[in-house]
Amino acid sequence: MTDHRSGRPGPTGVVRRRALAVSAVVLAGLQASTGLAAARDAGHPARTGLQWQLCSTAAVEWPIKNDTRTECAELTVPMDYQKPEGRKIKIAVSRVRATHRTAHKAPIVSVLGGPGFSNISDSASMTQRGLATLNTDHDFIGLDLRGSGYSDHVACEEKPMTEPAPTAPEKRVKKAVFDQQAEFNNRCAAVDPKFVRQITPENAARDIDRLRAALGVERISFYGASFGTAVGMAYHSLFDRRTERMWLDSVMPPTRHWPTMDAETEAVGRGSTAPFVTWLAQRDAEYHLGADESTVRGRLGDLRDELEREPRTGGGVRLDGYWAVEQFNRPREEWDAAAKNLVAVRDGGTPPTPRAAAGTAASATVRPLGLGEPRSRFNVLQYNAMFCNTAPASRGFGDLWAAREARRKADPLAGGTEFSPWCAKWPLNAQAAKPAHGDSALQLSGHRYEIVTPYAWAEQARDATGGALLTVLDDGHASLPSSPCAEKAVTFFRTGRKAEGTCGGGQQP
Repeated sequence: MTDHRSGRPGPTGVVRRRALAVSAVVLAGLQASTGLAAARDAGHPARTGLQWQLCSTAAVEWPIKNDTRTECAELTVPMDYQKPEGRKIKIAVSRVRATHRTAHKAPIVSVLGGPGFSNISDSASMTQRGLATLNTDHDFIGLDLRGSGYSDHVACEEKPMTEPAPTAPEKRVKKAVFDQQAEFNNRCAAVDPKFVRQITPENAARDIDRLRAALGVERISFYGASFGTAVGMAYHSLFDRRTERMWLDSVMPPTRHWPTMDAETEAVGRGSTAPFVTWLAQRDAEYHLGADESTVRGRLGDLRDELEREPRTGGGVRLDGYWAVEQFNRPREEWDAAAKNLVAVRDGGTPPTPRAAAGTAASATVRPLGLGEPRSRFNVLQYNAMFCNTAPASRGFGDLWAAREARRKADPLAGGTEFSPWCAKWPLNAQAAKPAHGDSALQLSGHRYEIVTPYAWAEQARDATGGALLTVLDDGHASLPSSPCAEKAVTFFRTGRKAEGTCGGGQQP
C-alpha cells in the first residue's frame, strides 16, 4: 500500500472550491479558491439546476488529459440535514453522458474508493473499466464526497511526529503514533467542528440523493468499491426506494470499529504464515527452528516477542517485532532468505538480506484503505471523520493497545500486527444509519483471498443488508471490473439478475 499523504501544503481552514459561475465566498474568514474555476460563460442553468461544463476547462488541475467528455458542476446541499435551511456547502459532481441517449436509463453513480481522496473523476474512470459498455445507455456520475477534493473541505496539515529512539519498545512507538493522531484530530476538528461532525457516510448518501433530485430522476443505480461500499450501504439503508440497482465490490463491514477490523484483517494473514511454518519444520536440519510446526511457531513467537520488547538495529533497519512478522510473510521464493535472516537475528547477528521493517514509525501512518488518482491530495481529516464520527468506541490508547495485545497473545505469529489509531481521542460524535434489508436489487462481491477488505466483511454485509454475494476467487482489491466476473456486473445493471456462488480463479496467495 502507498502513503497518500503527500501534496501541496494548504491553509488551515474551511476551503470552498470556487463555484462555476461566481467567485469564492469566504467562510469564517478562512477560505481559499483553488478548485473549480469560474466559468468563462455562465450561460443558463440546465433543466436539472446544475450548470454543466467540461471539467478540463472548468476544474483547475483536472487529472485527465484531453478529456472531452466529462462534465463538472457544483451542487448546493445542507451542511446539516437536521437543519436543511441552515448553512449550505458545495459538492463537486461530474457526469459522462450516455452515448446512446435515446435509450436513457437510470444514471449510475460511482464511488470507487476513499475516504480522503477525490472521487470526482470516477465517472470517467468507469468508461475505461470492465463496466464501460454500460455507458451506452447509462450516464456515469461521480462526485467528491463532502470534505474532500473539489468539494468544501477543511485543509489542515499534520505536524511531523517526534520519532522514538530506534531501539524504543513497540508500545512506545505506537504511543507516539497515537499521540500524533490525537493532536491532529483535536486541532483540525476544532477548525470547524460543526462542519467536520457532518462528514459521515450517511451524509454522503444524503448528498447523493440531493444529486439524484437535481438530475431530475426518480431512481439511480450505484457502483461502489472499497470505502465507496460504506456510502452505498448508507444509501441503501436511507433511500432504498430511490435505488434501482446497486453493486458493491470489496465490501466494508456494516459496522466499522477499528480494533475489530484489525482482528479480521490479521485473520487473513494467518493463511500466508502457516505454509512458511510447515516449510521450516520440514527443514529443521538446515535452519534448526524445530522439527514440528508447534515448535517452530513457539520459537518464532518467542523471537518476535523478544524483538518487540528490546528492538535492535542491524543492516540499517530496525529489528523489531514487525520486522519478524515481515519475514514470516515473505513470498515463497524468498523463504530461504527469510529463514536465514531469522536465524541470524535469533543468534544475535545481523540479517544477511535485510529489508525495511513493515512496522517502523515512519510507515505506521499508512492508511489501509483508499483508491484514488495519483494526483489527488489526500485529506487526512476527511479520512478520520468518515470513520470516527460514527464510531465512538476505542478512542483511547489503553483500549487500542489492550485489544492489540490480546490478539498477539492469542496468535504469537500473526496476532497484533495491525494497529489503527486514526480515531485517537476523536472529539465528535454522529449517528450512524443501521444497515437494513430493502426491496431494491443489491449485489455484493467479495474477493476470497484479499487482505485490504477481508472476505468476512462481505459476508457480514450480506447478512446485514440481504444482498446477494458473489465470491471472486482472487486476492485483488476492488478488482471486479478487471476480472472475468465483470460481465456479471454488466448483466446485473442491464437486467437486475443477481449472481451468487463463485467466479474467476485468478491470482491467489
